[in-house]
Amino acid sequence: MSSSATPFEEEREVGFEKFYPMTLGEVINEKYKVVAKLGFGSASTIWCCRNMAYTSTNKYAALKIYAHDLVAEDEIDNETAIYKHLSTAGNPDHPGKMYVRTIQDSFFVTSRAGNPHQCLVHEVLSNDILSLRYARPDRKLPEAMLKQILIHLLLALDFLHSECHIIHTDIKEENILLGLVDSSIVEQLDRKEIAASSLYKSVNGYNLYKSANFGIPTRFGRPILCDFSLARNGQVEHCHDIHPDPYRAPEVILEMPWGYAVDIWNVGVMVWDMFENRRMFDGLDPETGKYGNRFHLASIVGLLGPPPLEFLQRSECSSVYFDDRGNWKCLNPVLSVSWEDSERNLEVSNQKGFLDFVRKMVRWTAESRASPSELLEDPWLLGDVEE
Repeated sequence: MSSSATPFEEEREVGFEKFYPMTLGEVINEKYKVVAKLGFGSASTIWCCRNMAYTSTNKYAALKIYAHDLVAEDEIDNETAIYKHLSTAGNPDHPGKMYVRTIQDSFFVTSRAGNPHQCLVHEVLSNDILSLRYARPDRKLPEAMLKQILIHLLLALDFLHSECHIIHTDIKEENILLGLVDSSIVEQLDRKEIAASSLYKSVNGYNLYKSANFGIPTRFGRPILCDFSLARNGQVEHCHDIHPDPYRAPEVILEMPWGYAVDIWNVGVMVWDMFENRRMFDGLDPETGKYGNRFHLASIVGLLGPPPLEFLQRSECSSVYFDDRGNWKCLNPVLSVSWEDSERNLEVSNQKGFLDFVRKMVRWTAESRASPSELLEDPWLLGDVEE
């Protein structure tokens, strides 16, 4: 969450013909009284609201309001449909269900310009994992904390994959939020003096607000996997581009059909960010700094070795990068590196178990990657985990 309005935020929100012009204290949908701004994304803002219809629970809610015309309507419809599906699908007693974000309500509001804005209502959560990691001097999560987060994340994925048949496709630290343990933090936002101090400036009759800063909590709630705007039905074949560039799985880069295993690759390479504070593969051209498929593939070959020939034969574009024997053919070289040399955060004696765990996820072929349930039995992951 942003602690203050940034120049980017101010510039973006001045264009209120796209964003819903919120005022603290107003009541949305005759139910949700806005008490603070929680944050913003590329096409939405998130607000803390007091649920005026609450009884004994859910006194506060997080209201996500989409911008008008900045996100495809089918993407919004997809996220709403996915959340509704998650609320009813699968075994309600599955241990992973509690680590997947749910929806409490959804509706449309109309701005003063007459534009419709989709709203989703969620539980109020705390920091995301990225902000938690960046609060540390070395920007690396401790091993015990990493294990706890991964166990909860894999439980969530097991629920999504095996029970709900959903592929997330966009797993990143910003999309894993911690539960809010101390509700007094939210209650403090619901005070007039706090609301008044959050006003950043007024532009053309519209108010701009700073995002609330929860700080780093002393007690951490359970990690929750969020943001299902790009999620897909796992029972249908997909072939379109997904993932942030550094997290793209080989089958995505090579334009093959993909399925549940793209989430597993995604987690495997994200672990490197969380534990090493650097990318496993960035895919950047060293001269221009721009992402390119051939640089990404070359770095994967450098770590994993050449892909199986049978795997390359599934792709109609693999011949751009590999010859008919599976050898690399592009001008940019493959620089070989070992897993042991690449990992820099552990002593050699503790390194093998961690690397064995990651190698179960970061494999060329989807069918050779471990499932969430298999990963949850990994000896490194289960060793010395604090309760």
